[in-house]
Amino acid sequence: MLSRPDERPTASGEPDPTHPTYPLYLTSIAIAAAAALLVVGVRWGTFAAGGSDSACYLNQARLFRLGTTHIEEPLIDTAPWPRAEWTFTPAGHIPSPIRRDEIVPICPPGLPLTMALTSIVPRGEFYVVPICGALAVWLTFVLGRRLESAAVGAAAAVLLACSPSVLFQVVQPMTDVPAMAWWLLAAAFAIGFREGRARPLAAGVAASMAVLTRPNLAPLAALVALYVASSFRRTVAGPAEAGLHTGPAKAGLYVLGLIPGVVVLAVLQYTMYGSPLATGYGAPGELFKTANIAPNMTRYTRWLFETHTPVLAFAFAAPFVARRKREAWFGLGIALVTLALYLPYIVFGDWTYVRFLLPGLPWLIVLTSIVVTRVGRRVAGDRTAPLLALVVVGVGAFWMHVARERSAFDLIHLERHFVDAGTFVAQRLADRTAILTVRHSGSVHYYSHRPTVSWDTLEPDALDTALAFLQAQGLRPMLLLDTAEEPVFRARFERASPIGHLDWPPLASVGRTIRVYDPSDRARYFAR
Repeated sequence: MLSRPDERPTASGEPDPTHPTYPLYLTSIAIAAAAALLVVGVRWGTFAAGGSDSACYLNQARLFRLGTTHIEEPLIDTAPWPRAEWTFTPAGHIPSPIRRDEIVPICPPGLPLTMALTSIVPRGEFYVVPICGALAVWLTFVLGRRLESAAVGAAAAVLLACSPSVLFQVVQPMTDVPAMAWWLLAAAFAIGFREGRARPLAAGVAASMAVLTRPNLAPLAALVALYVASSFRRTVAGPAEAGLHTGPAKAGLYVLGLIPGVVVLAVLQYTMYGSPLATGYGAPGELFKTANIAPNMTRYTRWLFETHTPVLAFAFAAPFVARRKREAWFGLGIALVTLALYLPYIVFGDWTYVRFLLPGLPWLIVLTSIVVTRVGRRVAGDRTAPLLALVVVGVGAFWMHVARERSAFDLIHLERHFVDAGTFVAQRLADRTAILTVRHSGSVHYYSHRPTVSWDTLEPDALDTALAFLQAQGLRPMLLLDTAEEPVFRARFERASPIGHLDWPPLASVGRTIRVYDPSDRARYFAR
């Protein structure tokens, strides 16, 4: 097979993509793809503490900045209704298993720790995910170049930047994109950015951050360790150097880099949940069940093929045709182990949960690009590059269409109501205010620092008791309800409390869907 003039042939006759003479324009394409995803993440970023996940990460980052791991809430100890600890717990948090008057975040600490560090820059915590997205695109190029060629790397980088799942997540302050970036970085260091330049210690540090970011993917660390141990052979150097390059020695360096993350995770979990093995999500037996494997397999496969087309199935042929078969098996193993770890997990009904598979997605794209290239060389010969470019343009355009159709670029507007609700409470309501809310409890707590009361944890006959209790504590209770929540609120409380009717004008409307009610206004309204 003839090699292109920009690639030096190896002894096997295959092009050597690690040689520094590969075309500069391919590197430029990868840089442009990374920069484009960074721009998307910033330009269309929600920059919001929205649902329970993002509110948890941002609240936890603030706690870390303040040098603590918990929220103190003394109202819990004196509230005269059952399960009061849950009533004062905002979305994305749980009552502390250690102290009844404390609340702790449920989310893992990796992303919040990074956010806490970057928050020294104004709004820096919101730039973490877009930067990780850009890093992941660049690393995809690096891995594609190492496994096959710079052309494959550039193609894979562009495709990753077009992925509907990546585009949907890069605009949100959540762990999916950072987890993908950390595992890619661990793999890149383990394989080496250049031939013979593997960095097992650095791979361990990257895996350390990946475990902190998504602890349930910790088994991937073992897969990387296995690759590191199997990639090195004893040298024939003299006695002074004997053993320095053995697999066990390199694996030892990798484990050394991995230890800090494991230790930090164990310490923080012990501090927050009372055990180094405990998490905020509950007992593993409640989260992982064998009965979930079959439905999740169906869902994840369908969602992945619906959003990314069945072209990704070509990845399974890559280990048989790739230039570096060991690395191809390694990459496919990462993708398959990631899937396997989520198959027993809770069954979800929405396509967005394919985000769980993001640590394996770049590998599927790289391996698919390798197969397309190999097939192209057999079919098109010297016209392989145009064929690969045509595939990238066609598939990438479809993926971006899917991303647009599934609202990836609309989240900046769809999440805005969380910011509006939180800033309204912070700027327009008195400091001594308690907010009765459910959907907006996490964002209200993040933006306003006011105590929140999750009314869905109150028994129907406990609403008046809760309002009286808050007033007795010197707090002014307010209802903050989304219009979709109002019928639920009425159905729950209208038989036991006149407040449950919501039959007086709201104090204010926030945006199009949020209303704020002052319960004390009802009596004045009907007394006129």
